[in-house]
Amino acid sequence: MEGDQVGIIFALITAVCWGSIGLVSNKIGGTNQNQILGESYGILVFALVMFFIKQPTIDLKTTFVGLASGFFYCYGQNQQFRGFNEVGVSVGLPLSTAAQLIITTLAGAFIFHEWTTGKDFTLGFIALAILIIGAYFTSKKEKGNQETLDSNQKSNLVGYIAILLSGVGISLYSITTKAFAVNAYAILLPQAIGALIEAFAASSSLTPKQMRSRFTYFNVVVGILWALGNVFYQLAIAQIGLAISFSMSQMGIIISTLGGIFILHEHKTRRELNYTVLGCLLVIAGGVLLGIMKQ
Repeated sequence: MEGDQVGIIFALITAVCWGSIGLVSNKIGGTNQNQILGESYGILVFALVMFFIKQPTIDLKTTFVGLASGFFYCYGQNQQFRGFNEVGVSVGLPLSTAAQLIITTLAGAFIFHEWTTGKDFTLGFIALAILIIGAYFTSKKEKGNQETLDSNQKSNLVGYIAILLSGVGISLYSITTKAFAVNAYAILLPQAIGALIEAFAASSSLTPKQMRSRFTYFNVVVGILWALGNVFYQLAIAQIGLAISFSMSQMGIIISTLGGIFILHEHKTRRELNYTVLGCLLVIAGGVLLGIMKQ
């Protein structure tokens, strides 16, 4: 099998792993605190295994970058779980993905100066506009019973704020790792420790018995899913480059969106389903355009 084909397979595995996180955690159940604590355990287990296999050198810079980026990721993921509980996976993940793409793109343009020509700015702002429109359609509701809409308004607002915060947290994770050049294997263990610190802080209101809940331990698989997807993402970049790998990794929102509707049975009218599919396609299109620009 040729290198490009292998790279595409690796990128698709990444999309499946990351796109399945919301579905798996929702199916397992538990509070968002159980979910994030279990995920952090899974990330730590994976990081320890990789540390003993690769035996990388961890210096002071790598330690601090890893702790910070792991903390940011875990904060963002915890907010994502909160948002999923309020607005559902089929709405929450496309919105979170769009927020991450918008924030990291603006950071790349204005902090890391990745946009250098008029063409970059033109295509970049077109991609951002597509992402914003896509995010709008994924969250669009059909006008129905006003009493029902009013009763859900507060819950939806909490969910949307949590999803926005998830985009900020996960984007800060990406920005932090990009800002400092560190070894990909050396950073794994500090990242896992940073994630665990945030997970313990987020679950501090739980009793020891609640923290030891079966839901916490079952959600370890979520952390392994994320870490496994991360490894295949790095392998994909080595084979087919960042642009294609980045774009294909966004395909996971198809899994989460359709899975939320057909596996988790999140209710949508036919028109809302059409809105959601259109929104996902637009988010993917925006992500692909940004990926092409990174080439």
